[in-house]
Amino acid sequence: MKAPTRGVALALLLAWLLPVGAAEPSNRHSSIERVGSLLQYGIPATALLATWLIRRPAPNADDPAMPDEDTQSKGDRSILAMGGTPRHDLSLALGRTWLATEALKYSIDETRPDGGRHSFPSGHASIAFAAAEFIRSEYGWRYAAPAYLAAGFVGWSRIESKRHYVHDVIAGAALGVLANHDFWHWSGRTSEFTLAPLTMDWNGKLAPGLQFEFDF
Repeated sequence: MKAPTRGVALALLLAWLLPVGAAEPSNRHSSIERVGSLLQYGIPATALLATWLIRRPAPNADDPAMPDEDTQSKGDRSILAMGGTPRHDLSLALGRTWLATEALKYSIDETRPDGGRHSFPSGHASIAFAAAEFIRSEYGWRYAAPAYLAAGFVGWSRIESKRHYVHDVIAGAALGVLANHDFWHWSGRTSEFTLAPLTMDWNGKLAPGLQFEFDF
């Protein structure tokens, strides 16, 4: 399948979810909410499908046959860091998003506009934007534009259906986007700070951990 055809196929898959969700609506708000809920799962499903349909761009534009530094060191990366296979990175981004969203929901416990609990941040928005940002970071805006539009609809649907406030959706979207990136290293004029995930041996079993380095 050629690249333009793949992009059209992904856009059509997202568009197909809209009439499905809108079938037999009881009212406008429930219809919008239903479509948004379908897209919350549809966008990650489309991102997963993309890992099989779309080939990742060559890492070295000057010589695609020459592996870059990231490719050479991929075997040394922690499973908790980005830079692995596309499906690894997608799983990691969604996992980070889910953990951060749930932690904030239960620690803040904001009341929803409809009176429910755990409003902040929006889980629908965080998952949808995490998948959309994964598509952008892996394959570029040509493929990510429809996913971002769909994610924007998901966020709007949560506000329109009185399930979330605007700041809930903005926070969820930010969480989803940031979960696709590692912000582990800071470098200044005289010092460097690194916060890196690692996998360590804990009583004979592998366990996740963090590594701190501060160089003057």
